[in-house]
Amino acid sequence: MKIKQLIILFTITSVVFLACTKRLDSLLDNPNYPNLSTADVDLFLNAEQLNFNTFWISTSDIAGQLARMRQWGGPFYRNAYQPNSFDFIWTTAYRDVINTANALIPLAQTQKKYKQSGIAKILKAYTLGTLVDCFGDVPYSEANLGGENLTPKADPGASVYAAVIAMLDDAIVDLTKTGSVAGPKNDLFYAGSSTKWVTLAKTLKFKFLMQTRLVDPSAAAKIQALITEDDLINTSSQDFQFQYGSNLSAPDSRHPHYAIDYVNTGGVGEYLSNYFMWVVTAQKYGGTPTLTNAAADPRARYYFYRQATNYSWANQQSAPCFVQAGPPAWYPSVPDQTPFCLIGRGYMGRDHGDASGAPPDGNFRTAWGIYPAGGKFDNNDNTTVKLGDGGGGRGINPIWLSSFTYFLKAEAANTLGIGDARALLKTGVETSIAKVLAFPATINISTPSATTPSTTQVTNYVDLVLMNYDAAPDDDKRLNVIMTEYFIGLWGNGIEPYNNYRRTGKPENAQPAAGTANPGFYMRSFFYPSVFVDRNINAPKQKSPGDKAEKVFWDNNPDNFVK
Repeated sequence: MKIKQLIILFTITSVVFLACTKRLDSLLDNPNYPNLSTADVDLFLNAEQLNFNTFWISTSDIAGQLARMRQWGGPFYRNAYQPNSFDFIWTTAYRDVINTANALIPLAQTQKKYKQSGIAKILKAYTLGTLVDCFGDVPYSEANLGGENLTPKADPGASVYAAVIAMLDDAIVDLTKTGSVAGPKNDLFYAGSSTKWVTLAKTLKFKFLMQTRLVDPSAAAKIQALITEDDLINTSSQDFQFQYGSNLSAPDSRHPHYAIDYVNTGGVGEYLSNYFMWVVTAQKYGGTPTLTNAAADPRARYYFYRQATNYSWANQQSAPCFVQAGPPAWYPSVPDQTPFCLIGRGYMGRDHGDASGAPPDGNFRTAWGIYPAGGKFDNNDNTTVKLGDGGGGRGINPIWLSSFTYFLKAEAANTLGIGDARALLKTGVETSIAKVLAFPATINISTPSATTPSTTQVTNYVDLVLMNYDAAPDDDKRLNVIMTEYFIGLWGNGIEPYNNYRRTGKPENAQPAAGTANPGFYMRSFFYPSVFVDRNINAPKQKSPGDKAEKVFWDNNPDNFVK
């Protein structure tokens, strides 16, 4: 009897224990940290898009410095940056963008959310291609495997590019697949339009193929096919851009450069590039900035906001270079070839390679304007910028605009004989100007009628560009006109001018380094980040940009091609 009671007791205890264990096991899944089987694909996509934007602007800022669109401190290419200068770009790319895409894509496929997987493939492809453009050979085949491989090797840039093109083709398949369930609720770029994402994928293929035109004889036919199909970003409604807000905190949703330049204490927190401002405002007009010339660039008042319209404030303390006898001996002798120190009419930035200390000039530095950073329109106000001015930071990141497509088509026409380069240049300039002039209205800002560029001014500027194109003696000089206008139209995007400069050497006669006559070899690629080379036994040997020309695979130009 006692044995039977023990058996019954043991059985009851076992059942209770197993039942408790089952209930406890279910509690091991923390609802605050959902696993992949229960994860929300759209939440993954939201993180993917935000991570991608962070990667893009971080990369754009450094690339823009080297492209002379933003001010580069220098004075030597070999030590202007350190390997850890690129750690954030690298970790954002691999840990955040690519890793999130790798988790999102199979989950979306399982749930038949093919649009989301297509979008993730496009963002991943852009990121990988841009890593190649900036670093050269990078991990791909062995990357993001977790514990399976903690020390991934770097794949040849050309093979990663091939994977990028294939990934974009896969994205197009996903985005056009039948049987897909509801599209994303939170598409931050195209509001759920699969058609626009497909057009972007084809445009990115065009961009990456044009990058390889110097080293791949088969690229021309592929480029021709894309141009013939013409499902590319050709109108402003298709523009691939990230829109910022005006929220100050939790989170700060403003354009990052607005946040730097427009602060409560007053005083702009960064230097714009004297060279870029000079190309926009002065190069076509004898070297002196102009806003009143009948053919002045209509975008200037939108791009840059002058806190002062003259240099009455300049002295030995506030602008030491202003009182120097003149530019260094190694500068070009013709005044209208390149600026030095102060370029005129109150524009205040810094020269390429000027590594001198910052004087008390914050209230006189030129700030980012209303386009693309959501700052102020330049109405000759002569006032210091402050928090909340202008568009309040409601700017954009111009990742790929329709004008870029036309300029790149013009390059293809000039170098590969595909299309009418002059007509495409004209459309590119007109499209760029239209985008900029229409931008304030998109964020509910009006511009003063007295200083808003007229239709006549726009026409005159386009005619001046075409006159310069027609006067160019050969294709190389005509290409310089195309790429200079492309450079101007790219304001706010540092990645494309860095690519363009290494691929074409244009704009030619770019401003030399101000800090030294011998800055070393131009940085044809970034240092490998310290988080890669210091922690990975299979990482390539660290590069030495500045000491030699360390090029990416598509750059077969001579070592001294650009400086």
